[in-house]
Amino acid sequence: MKLLLIHQNFPGQLRHIAEHLKGRPDIDLLAVGRDSAPGLAGVKLLRYRPHRGPHRHTHPYLHSYEDAVLHGQAVLRALQPLQQRGYRPDAILAHPGWGETLFLKDLFPAARLIHYSEYYYHGQGADADFDPEFPLSLDGAARLRARNALHLLNLEHADHSVTPTHWQHSLHPAAYRPKVQIQHEGIRCGQLGPDPTATLTL
Repeated sequence: MKLLLIHQNFPGQLRHIAEHLKGRPDIDLLAVGRDSAPGLAGVKLLRYRPHRGPHRHTHPYLHSYEDAVLHGQAVLRALQPLQQRGYRPDAILAHPGWGETLFLKDLFPAARLIHYSEYYYHGQGADADFDPEFPLSLDGAARLRARNALHLLNLEHADHSVTPTHWQHSLHPAAYRPKVQIQHEGIRCGQLGPDPTATLTL
């Protein structure tokens, strides 16, 4: 099986899957990450870099979307030479939050695209406008709404999506929730746990 893992900051949330699969003879594993991604020992990493940033004259509501298009274009250009040499992933598992997978269905139409759908923005009731000290302006709410254009496209062209919690699942539009499965990321209990020597003095 050819599996393509994509995360701007690879390995990011894909670390545990990559660790589990690397070195398996039945898995042809390739990762894609930005030129600044730390990478993971034992996993081949194809690095990309957008050829420019968003233009300063781009409408502020569209700034993050133009940035996503530039990321998607850079990943497309990085993978196209492999595709031309016959590379065809069976599945693509990706965090699409920076736009990396926007055009991959055009390059690899037969691949199953699985997205890590981490978040869908809301002007109220989530991570904005909850603190009276920092009220969200109408302009800020409009910017958040426009920012979801990328996430709607990600939900639309993915074959399947996963998200870590019921709350994150509830933030996605109702029409797409059946495509999004809740998969908790897990907790490394061997590394994260109570400290028996900890004390608290009041």
